[in-house]
Amino acid sequence: MKKIVITCLASVLVMMGVHAQENKTVEKETTVKKVRVSDTKVETKVVAETETESGVIKVEGTSKQDQGSQEIKMKDKDIKVLSDDISIDERNRMRMEAIKQKQQMELQASIAAQKALVEKERKMLEEKKMQMMKDLEARRAALTARPKGMAKLQRDPDGDGIE
Repeated sequence: MKKIVITCLASVLVMMGVHAQENKTVEKETTVKKVRVSDTKVETKVVAETETESGVIKVEGTSKQDQGSQEIKMKDKDIKVLSDDISIDERNRMRMEAIKQKQQMELQASIAAQKALVEKERKMLEEKKMQMMKDLEARRAALTARPKGMAKLQRDPDGDGIE
């Protein structure tokens, strides 16, 4: 029995000694990001990004006082989506529809004003053309009118200026 108790105590002390030679370090850094895109659709996404850097310091198992140590580091990155919400902003949608409707009305008014302006210019050109035709007829009549006794003008049939 005495041997069993001594063996158990020795194994416990050895285990504590081995355990004391290994130290663990853990550094955790968590970043929470909230992404929000606003339009008529509001997308809210909360993402927690965790970077964990864990290290184990191993010391040589000798009985020296200043022992050489070695640190083994491991990096781990974990991304968790905490919430993903999509909703429609009704007030913003109504504002956007009002703006679109106003722009459409302004466009229709602008088109009507342009059509009226084009029609007015077309009428002015038509009147000007009619006036020019009247003036041309009056000049032609004045040029072709001959006093009594003078022969009438003959038209050149082939148009070369020689009869």
